[in-house]
Amino acid sequence: MEQTVEKTKMEEVTLKFGKGCVGEPFTGKDGKEYKQILIPNKDENDHTPWATFVVKANAVHEDKFGKGMWLKLPADGHTTVRKDHCIGEDADGKKIWETDKTKVSNKELKGMVEFYKARSKDKDEKPRESLKDRLSDKKAEVSQQKHDVPQKAASKSKEASL
Repeated sequence: MEQTVEKTKMEEVTLKFGKGCVGEPFTGKDGKEYKQILIPNKDENDHTPWATFVVKANAVHEDKFGKGMWLKLPADGHTTVRKDHCIGEDADGKKIWETDKTKVSNKELKGMVEFYKARSKDKDEKPRESLKDRLSDKKAEVSQQKHDVPQKAASKSKEASL
């Protein structure tokens, strides 16, 4: 007897990030392995600690090129993001840190982790010139410098003429 089992297709969000954004694996209170994922600050001048979230260690995978990492989360789920910030100093001069916990949807989390993709499109910079163009410009510059420098007449020393 065959039974038809309908598989409900869950929508998933794939987060892609660099290897530098993955923390060391650790064991939670429940005895399971987890990894901490770091979310870089959007502003390059912002030197506060990066925001973080935690996922199961077996959910984080290396991409096929060995350069980056990826993980899949349910699209309709939520994840808790932690961000540390300094609230002052105590009497000894040590900084007092406080942690903000924010619950964000996984779609928003994808935007936070992959903000660098949108940043490069938004910049109104001139496009990078090719290496060939720079090489031809450099050749022209060097040839111009050679023509500008007067050639010294070869003078024979007295010893060579004897």
